[in-house]
Amino acid sequence: MAGNQQPRVLQALDVARTQWYHFTAIAIAGMGFFTDAYDLFSISLVVDVIGHRYYGGQPPRGVSAAISVIALCGTVPGQLVFGWLGDKMGRKRIYGYTLILMVVCSLASGFSFSKRTGKSVVTVLCFFRFWLGVSIGGDYPLSATIMSEYANKKTRGAFIAAVFAMQGFGNLAAGIVTMITSKAFEKASPNDIDYVWRIVLMIGAIPALLTYYWRMQMPETARYTVLVAKNAEQATSDMERVLSMNIVPEEVEQAPLDDVLVGEGEDQYGLFSTEFCRLHGIHLIGTTVCWFVLDVTFYSLNIFMLDIFTIFGVLPSPEEPGNQVTRMIRATGLHTAVALCGTLPGYFFAVAFIDRVGRIKIQLLGFTMMTVFTLCLAIPYDQWQKPKYRVGFIIMLGFTFFFANFGPNTTTFILPAEIFPARMRSTCHGISGAAGKVGAIIGVLAFSFMGTHFKALLFVLVGCNLVGIMFTLLLPETKGKSLEEITGEKEENERSNLDSKTRHCIFLGYGEINQTIEDIVQKREKFPESIPIELTNKLKRMMQKMCKMTHIVVQVVKMTPNKSMKIQKKMIMISRKHQHQIVHR
Repeated sequence: MAGNQQPRVLQALDVARTQWYHFTAIAIAGMGFFTDAYDLFSISLVVDVIGHRYYGGQPPRGVSAAISVIALCGTVPGQLVFGWLGDKMGRKRIYGYTLILMVVCSLASGFSFSKRTGKSVVTVLCFFRFWLGVSIGGDYPLSATIMSEYANKKTRGAFIAAVFAMQGFGNLAAGIVTMITSKAFEKASPNDIDYVWRIVLMIGAIPALLTYYWRMQMPETARYTVLVAKNAEQATSDMERVLSMNIVPEEVEQAPLDDVLVGEGEDQYGLFSTEFCRLHGIHLIGTTVCWFVLDVTFYSLNIFMLDIFTIFGVLPSPEEPGNQVTRMIRATGLHTAVALCGTLPGYFFAVAFIDRVGRIKIQLLGFTMMTVFTLCLAIPYDQWQKPKYRVGFIIMLGFTFFFANFGPNTTTFILPAEIFPARMRSTCHGISGAAGKVGAIIGVLAFSFMGTHFKALLFVLVGCNLVGIMFTLLLPETKGKSLEEITGEKEENERSNLDSKTRHCIFLGYGEINQTIEDIVQKREKFPESIPIELTNKLKRMMQKMCKMTHIVVQVVKMTPNKSMKIQKKMIMISRKHQHQIVHR
């Protein structure tokens, strides 16, 4: 590989035309996100049924909060642990584990292995939903990283956004499935209503299960194989097979002397090292804060959408007399309408414009418009509660979700998968996503216990959006650039290759001096009186000093080839000078 180039297999990936395999990868990774969204958002649609069945009405505030937030609590360790494992063990190897856990916990959420009392049912449900959250959390960094490393640089943003857009379809499917299931049990007895929420939650396992085989057939990403596993030959073979393209093999430069002065891999900085903080610390702060404040808004409005509709009189209260299933059908109809008219179009716009407009501009636009529409809900708060303005309230809420998805909800997912080096990409995405889910937990808990002060909460969300605008300015634009160019790995490879040549030049000079000393020693053994011992000792000291000096220079200064050549020439000149003295003595 030339010093000023990426590995050829990565170059080929960056310029590869869009092929069927790209769409296959989007479907495989996206189906995981479909399940993620379905599982996270369907719970808000069935919590009232659980309350009606086991608590005789609306569930206690603590119970409702626990059911709503427990899966989000699981996503935090899931993103951190599986993100780290994705960098240490490979994306593909860990990818299958998250899917298995997701399927098992989705199915188990529909069962209560206990007596049919409210406390026991909710306890078992929360246990399995926590582990479901762990699997969902693991899916975030792995799906984003896999898609970013498969895609070409021209359409990478659209491909990652398309994976994330499946979240919108999962949200929509949650409403449709809940509405159909509720309609089927509309005339059922109170005991049979218990099947509604169980069926809804268990159906979430089906789409994930259907993609397990294809997920396990995916090869490891070329960027992980080349840049982390250091196996360019395997990466070339994998990409030729799945992308149906011929890639010229790498010209392997032999550098057998590299390890003499400097150990292998010492030039790669680690996570949270001084070098990482200098190069990427500000980026990690930007991605974590932006995702945190976004999820405070996005999840609190999404999970408690039905409660918000109740506050503004769009839906009747669960405490009011009437058929609970009929109320649920109406509630899911409203949820589906908002998802269909506001949420999904936002994802579509993001896919269409992410590689034309750019990530940063779209994120700034989204945060700004979310601020505007949230203020439009907060300032005339009392007016929205009048019956004639309720349709306008729903429209305003729909626009808020539109600009969340055509904005930071999509871009906060994309950027961490692009701006960090391959060896820590999944980990940093997991850290950013975990910060987001902490924000989601705070938002959900705040709404759970302060729902009566919804106007004040809206102003808090405005403040979150403004913080998001400020921290977006810390992030670099990645549109149209290769991942190695964005992360600095291209320069790092160039520097590594440069250091190899530098060490080689210095070693030649070192070898020349060493040979001179050997000649002196051999001549002294044959003719003890001809070579002063002081000259031998002087050369030995000079060699030791030069070796130590060159080691320090290579490690700290990172010399250019010109400087290393000067040192080599000086060492050779000194050596030949003493050789000349020996010959003429």
